[in-house]
Order: sequence, then structure tokens, then C-alpha cells
Amino acid sequence: MLISRFTNVSEEDIKLFQDSINSTLPDQYYRFLLKYNGGETPDTKWTGKCRSDIKGFYGLKVEASWDINDQLKYEKPQELLKDNLLTIGSNSFGDWFGINLLDGSIWFIYHDKDKKIQIADTFLEFVEKSKSEPIGHIRTIEERKQSLWDNFGKEPSAFTLKAWQAEIDKYSNLSQEEIQI
Repeated sequence: MLISRFTNVSEEDIKLFQDSINSTLPDQYYRFLLKYNGGETPDTKWTGKCRSDIKGFYGLKVEASWDINDQLKYEKPQELLKDNLLTIGSNSFGDWFGINLLDGSIWFIYHDKDKKIQIADTFLEFVEKSKSEPIGHIRTIEERKQSLWDNFGKEPSAFTLKAWQAEIDKYSNLSQEEIQI
């Protein structure tokens, strides 16, 4: 699995987080946080039970939408934590991937149903059964304009141009690496 890691955190940061949730993290996930601190995983798919894309993994001291502490402000992740399930990542639909803090198993948790399914026995198994495609060619504004014109006979709006540029900026500066725990 390829990841674009977030900024580094220290063992002290992780220990403070563990104290805040009154639990210790399973070893494989602890090592993952220490080495990668979560990160985005564009074009990554979980290939096992409950097949899904994987948008990314939460980290500590990162932007709010990716911060694990920010996720714990919401009701459902708080309820899951009471059952020893920590939400550690999400897919593009807002469903979560969770880790059981007692045994390290990985769970798929629906955001809109009261349903969760164990999908891997360990974090390492989850990573090994996830497949990523490296980011390849990022289409330019000109290529996108031409495609829009060819397919729909129209010019992009100012909003669309701004969104395209933000996407180009993000993905052209993204560095991916293979997760190794």
C-alpha cells in the first residue's frame, strides 16, 4: 500500500494520545503512527471482505479533517471507542476503518448504519491486502479544458478552474511511499 505520510510525531505525542483515550495502541498500529503518522492513500483499495477504497489514515497534530483527535469529537467514534474500537481511517463515502484496541483486529464501520464487520486480524494483514496505484500523469488545465469541450461542448467555470488547479497543486506535490511496518 502506498501512502503520502503526514508530518512526524514523537513517542511522547503518541503516549499523550494513549493517555487521552485510556488505552494502549496495538503494537503494529503504534509503529505505523510513529513512522507515518497516518496519511493520504489516493487510488488505494482494500481487496478483502467489504471491498472499499481507502481515502487515508488519521494522524496526530495534522489538519482537522485528518486528525484522529478531531474524529473523536463526533458521537459515533466516541461510542465505538467505548467498545474498544478506534477509528483510524476512512473511505470516500465517510465509512471508517477501525482498530480493536484489545486484539489489533481491523474493522469496517458503516457511517450510516449500526453495522461493523471484522475484515482483518491485524493491521499488517490489512495493509498487505490493500492495493495502491501510484499517481501517474496529472492532466493539465489545458488537457482538462479540451476534454470538457470535446465531451460537452462547453468551457469550465471559474469555480471549476480553481478546483482543477487545487487538485493539480495537491497531486503534483504528493510523495508516495510503500508502507513498511
